[in-house]
Amino acid sequence: MTSDIIRKVQICTPFRLLKEKYLPLILENRINPEIGIDGDVIDTHTRKDFSDMASMLQQEGLLITLHAPFYDLVPGGMDKKILKATRERLKQVFDLIPVFEPLSIVCHTGYDKKRYHEVEDEWFETALETWTSFVKDLKGTRTTLMLENVYERTPRILRKLLRGLNSEKVGFCFDAGHMVVFSETSMDGWLKVLGPFLKELHLHDNDGTNDDHLAIGAGKIDFEYLFKYMEDNHLRPIITLEAHKEKWIWQSLEALSRSERFCRIIQS
Repeated sequence: MTSDIIRKVQICTPFRLLKEKYLPLILENRINPEIGIDGDVIDTHTRKDFSDMASMLQQEGLLITLHAPFYDLVPGGMDKKILKATRERLKQVFDLIPVFEPLSIVCHTGYDKKRYHEVEDEWFETALETWTSFVKDLKGTRTTLMLENVYERTPRILRKLLRGLNSEKVGFCFDAGHMVVFSETSMDGWLKVLGPFLKELHLHDNDGTNDDHLAIGAGKIDFEYLFKYMEDNHLRPIITLEAHKEKWIWQSLEALSRSERFCRIIQS
């Protein structure tokens, strides 16, 4: 069953590690990668580097998703120079969409209540303007922009953004690990509010203390509750395994293979 699951999920793979280490493993096991592209990778690789990688994966019929840069980026930022740099960096990765032809591109909102609660309205309008411009770039592609929860304490700001963008080319990427560590809202609370927008999942585990990206089953997250919600609501989002060590990926696959509910979902 593990081999069947591999073909039905994405597995997080930073571009640099994909190129320098994991490409043979990816091809041998027919793993669909969610390729993480950070600013340094963009600055040190050519478009041909990306095109060559994309061609190898596409020739094997593998499905690709992308994870955009997020360190230091502020899509709703107050400082105009920093905002300009953020938009330029994001544009660099969105310009790679015709190369990789990904099913999705996952982005962080950059919202943190501790920083922006006093200027939230201005933050929101700026962020909406940022993402609206990129959603326009997705027209005519098969790519969906996925906005992922990170430091958001509740689903409120993400719901506001998703409603404001109001596009079938935009969805919610629910990261259960981030929810446990950073939010003050239960999984049920997140799903009740953002379930209608749910188009991707990031699966990894932790004990609620740090965002450790452990193997599924190595922490305290109730994934069966999440899978029951998916099954009951007939949802089939993109599913990405985001454990941060190779052995934890294999452990996650083994854990998922023991979940009858998860196996039913991916076979549906």
